[in-house]
Formats: sequence, C-alpha cells, structure tokens
Amino acid sequence: MLSLVFVRLDGGVGTLELEPIQSRVMKTAAIRSLREKLTADQPVYGLWVTLESASISEMAVALGFDWLVIDAEHGHLDWKEILEHIRVTVRSNTVVLVRVAQLNSALIKRALDLGGDGVVVPWVETPEQLKEAVAYASYPPEGLRGIGAERATGWGQCLSQHTQEANEHVLVVPIIESVAAGKNIAQLGQVSGADIFFFGPADYSATAGHRGQWEGPGVSAELQAVKDKLRACGKHCGIIASNAEDLHARREQGFQMLGIGLDTGLLLRSLHSSLAAVGRDRPIVASFIAEDGPSDGKDASQPSPLHEVGSECGKHSLLVSEAGEGDHAKVRRAESGAVEGKRKFIVKLTGDFTDSTGTPKYKDIGLSVLAQNPRIEQRAFAEHRAEIGADQIGDAQGVIVLTPSVTARSVSNARDLLVIARFGVGYDSVDVAACTAADVLVTITVGAVDRPVAEATLGWMIALSHNLRPKDGLVRTGEWEKRSQHMGRELRDRTLGVIGLGGIGRKAIELLRGFGMNQPLAFDPFISPEIAAQCGARLVSLEELLRQADFVSVHCPLNEKTRGLLGARELAWMKPGAYLLNTARGGIVDEDALYGALKERRIAGAAIDCFAKEPITAPHRFGELDNVLLAPHCIAWTEEMFRDIGRAACGVMVDLSLGNRPRGVLNPEVLDRAGFKSKWKRFI
Repeated sequence: MLSLVFVRLDGGVGTLELEPIQSRVMKTAAIRSLREKLTADQPVYGLWVTLESASISEMAVALGFDWLVIDAEHGHLDWKEILEHIRVTVRSNTVVLVRVAQLNSALIKRALDLGGDGVVVPWVETPEQLKEAVAYASYPPEGLRGIGAERATGWGQCLSQHTQEANEHVLVVPIIESVAAGKNIAQLGQVSGADIFFFGPADYSATAGHRGQWEGPGVSAELQAVKDKLRACGKHCGIIASNAEDLHARREQGFQMLGIGLDTGLLLRSLHSSLAAVGRDRPIVASFIAEDGPSDGKDASQPSPLHEVGSECGKHSLLVSEAGEGDHAKVRRAESGAVEGKRKFIVKLTGDFTDSTGTPKYKDIGLSVLAQNPRIEQRAFAEHRAEIGADQIGDAQGVIVLTPSVTARSVSNARDLLVIARFGVGYDSVDVAACTAADVLVTITVGAVDRPVAEATLGWMIALSHNLRPKDGLVRTGEWEKRSQHMGRELRDRTLGVIGLGGIGRKAIELLRGFGMNQPLAFDPFISPEIAAQCGARLVSLEELLRQADFVSVHCPLNEKTRGLLGARELAWMKPGAYLLNTARGGIVDEDALYGALKERRIAGAAIDCFAKEPITAPHRFGELDNVLLAPHCIAWTEEMFRDIGRAACGVMVDLSLGNRPRGVLNPEVLDRAGFKSKWKRFI
C-alpha cells in the first residue's frame, strides 16, 4: 500500500492511501475465454479495423465482439492511433490483436508493449519464420522480447505479474496467404506457441496466378484442404467473410475465428444500400483524380444515363442499339473521348441481352465495370442472330457473347477485333481455332458460375431423392392417400460421382460436405489423384464412378472427346437406384439411351438442364416421364450469377483496354502473335 501526503486548501495535511498499479492492459480472462470457445468448436466473431477513429473499436466493444484486429499493414494508422484503438478495449472482454506490417522484432514488440493481446503476422511461409515470430512475442528465456517499463507492464509496476502471464497468453497469429505457405502447412502446424492461423484468400489467389480475385479458381478447395490439415494438428482457423452469406458458409466449412468484414467494407456496404434506395448509388473509381464535370449544366450528382438498369450505378439503360443511336450514344461518344490522345475502345454485346424494343432483359450484367472507364464505348447489336455476322462485329475491339455461335465467317474481317468474351464458361458454340487463326482471343468467365451451378446441382439432388415432383403432383391432383407410395431417401451415406472436377464440381463437393455423404468420386483425366484428394474426392475411372455413385453429376465441357461420353453402355453401368444430373451440355449424354433407361426405370431418375438441340420450342419427350426434372438451360440462372459473369467478361475488356493480360483466355498463344500485338497496340 502506498501513502500520498498532501496539503489541503485550509492548510491542514491529509493522507491518501493508494492501491498499487494493477496490470489492466493484458486481458488474460478475455484471452482465456476466447481460447475456451475455440477449443469447444464455438465460433468467435470479430472485426478488421483500418480507420483512424477509435470510435470504431469502441462500438465493436459495446456490441460484444470477441476480437478485433487493428491493421497496421494495410490501414494508414500510426502508432498513436493504434494505441487509441487498444485503449478503448481495456477492461473489456474483447481481445485486441495488432496486424504488424511484416515479420519484424521491433514491430511485434511495440504492438505488444502498447497493450495488444497479440499480433497478426503476414506472409508466414515456413516453420522457421513462425518460430521467429513466436520468439519475438515471448519473454526470455523462451523468447527474445525485451522487458521494459511500458503500458503492458503497468509502466514497470507490474513486471512480475505481466511477464509471468504474457508468454502463456499472448496470441501469435500467422496469416496463410501464399501457395508456398500452403505447401508447408504440415510443418507450420507443428510449431508450438501459435494456436490460431488466419487465411488471406486474395493474396493466396495472387500467388496462385489469379491476381485481383478474392478467391480464384481452385483456391477455395486448396484453402479448405490447408484448413483441414491445421485442424488435424489441433489448430484453429480464421478468415474474413465477404458478406453475411459467406459468413455462414465459412462457419460450415469449419472456420472458427470469423471476421464479419473490414470496417471500411461494412461502411461502404451500408452506404451503397442506402444510396441505391434513393437511386443515387454509384461505383467508386480507383483514382484520386477528379473527373471533369458535365458540360451541359446537368447536376453532377445525378446518375449518368449510361448506367445500367438495376445496377449499383443508377437506374437508366446502358445498352443502346446500333440501329438508331440517340442522345445516349452521343453522350457515350463524348465521354469516350475524354482521355486525350487515346482511341476509344468499342465493346459490343450480342442482341439477346435485350428484347425487341432494346430494353435490357436482365437486371444487372456487370456493365458498371465498363462505365468506370471513359475510353470504353458500349453498344448492343441491333438484332439477334443465331450466328454472329462479320457485319455485326464491325469496328469493335471486343464482343460479349451470350448465346449466338461464333464461326470462321463471324471473324472473317476481324481487323480491329481483339477478343470474343463468352458470357459463361461453355465455349462449344465458339470456333476457337478460327478465332486463333484470325488473331482473336477467346475468353470465358472462370469461377463466376461455380456456386450457382453447384447450388442448383445440390437442389436437384434433394428434389430427386425426396421425390419432389410426384409429391407435388399428389397435392395438385388431390391424391393425398398415395403419399406412402413415394418415400424418399436422404443424402446421408450416399455417394456423389462428379464427371469433371473443375470449379463447379469442386464447389458442389464443398457445398455437400455437411450432408453426411460418403467420400465423393471424381472422373477427370486432366486432374491428378493428389489434386482430387485436396478437393476431398477420390479419383476413379469412369466405369467405377458410374457403378458406385448414387448421384452422377456432369460438369465437363463439350468437345470431341466428351461428345457422347455417356451412352447406352455407360448408363447400363449405373445402379438401378442412381440418378443422373446434367448441368453441362446436352451432347455429352446420348439422349436416346437416357430416355430408354428412364422409361424402363433402369436408373431411378434424372435432372436435365441442357439438350442436344436448343432451344426447345415444342413439348419434349422427356416431359412424358415422371422421374425426370427439366429446365431450359437456366437452372442455375440467378441475379448474382449474371452480375458476376458480366463483371468478369467486362473485366476482360477493361484489362485489354489498359494493356493488361486478361483472365480466362482459352488460346493464350494469340497474345504472342504479331498480328494480335499490332492490333492491340493501336488501342492502348
């Protein structure tokens, strides 16, 4: 006990008994509670903080968040601001971690000395690096952290108490954000002193060759395989969710330390939503240079008439037919010339994106990506044709194609054409060889369709196994008493067979993990057993898959090798109680053989989204059968899918207009051809 003697205002002398300084900085109880929740496989929710104001952290504490990460790497926070964020968490149950800019002893020591409950360390790739980080965060003799009279030790008054607790409770959280780290994960999982691992999907994607994507093709499966290995080592895994839906999905995947988002992202999401409600939403352009204001005296705050219907940018149509360009086209032309010294970059969309009046059919096809680039001029074909004509392409540098075919005739006069961008992942309607010969790139929207098609597959599996169609019919026909004749079966303990282990097949396997099914089987001659295993599947022959699977789901492209892949012989290999699902292309399955197998009930049923000849304009023979579910090649169509596909296709155009290599190229050899380079040079 300390005594403070002081002189009162009346001249008398007083004594004040003072308690010794208590170490209130390190929240041992909160850290212990966090660890206990993780050990019990309970989720712990947190927020990633990048803004300067400590009010963000103060609100998070008031809302009862389990943890906060103060980002000293990507946020522009100085140490004084970091200290303010830490201060508002003192005497709370919220654990506060500081993400340091790099693996550095001084940075780690400073973050902990200011009172952080732990550190988040980026780009940890080897066990040696992780051991080094743990050493920097630990006091001797175990580690290398110096002891000083700073906030963490109660300014030197609580040295004994703090130093005895710190080595046990300080959290060292490495971020797994590279392919190299993923390859070393078994060794990283053996390092003591680090119990929580955070994942960085965007940087991991970049190191896997998918720069600019939050989670590139195949990355989700790789990260889950890494996570599973860490969980097997007794470690806990964390990740930031991109939205509320993703938050639930990450929890289902087995992540426990869940970030609901970044403070900036959550703020922007709320602002976009509020602005959209009053028709004033707009995209943020990645530039600090103000654009020139309108020259016609219009209110600059109003959305541009270029913005597409239902998009986040505004409420007017962006698509104007080439046959009769009006004021909108003039505005586009004026804006496209805003960048002096550079030619406009013309992007055309096929006529099936609009109806006969020129009105867009779809709410949002991602055209806001193009609207951010003033050099890009957007047009829609005046009419829809089954085959794109060379006259329709004209002077375009890029064409975004929904359903028409692209033939050698289409690209016969491609003097200015750089790219045909398929609005989707199927490209059997595009003559890739002819495009290559004409020095034209062909791209697909890799990854954009994975989740919606996988969700549709899952939905169809449940509908088939639970006899949804006949049960629905019983109510419609008033035959309630027959319901006992249509008992279903659960997905539990049944086997999925995936033909084609690309992005869609992998996502389907991922979404089905919570249903208690057997290990999935996969047939894909282009995938190694090791890659299949990372996706949670066992690679087998086509015959073995068909003989063992309860559900056979087709997810491969249509080409000369896969045309007729499933004929009478292959369908005969399937179990009598098995179901066939085709969301890929009609030509992969022999329709005559499938019709016979279904009619004679040699297999239990099928779900068919695509047909050998499309469109179907008259009743189809499959419609006569009661063990078939049908869709007009749109079972996976969702607003989110069209938005994401469009953004990917438009991103190809933006990349080319800026001189960057686009994603999803099917014929990359074109990029090195002199004819293509000469064309490209004229438009960048």
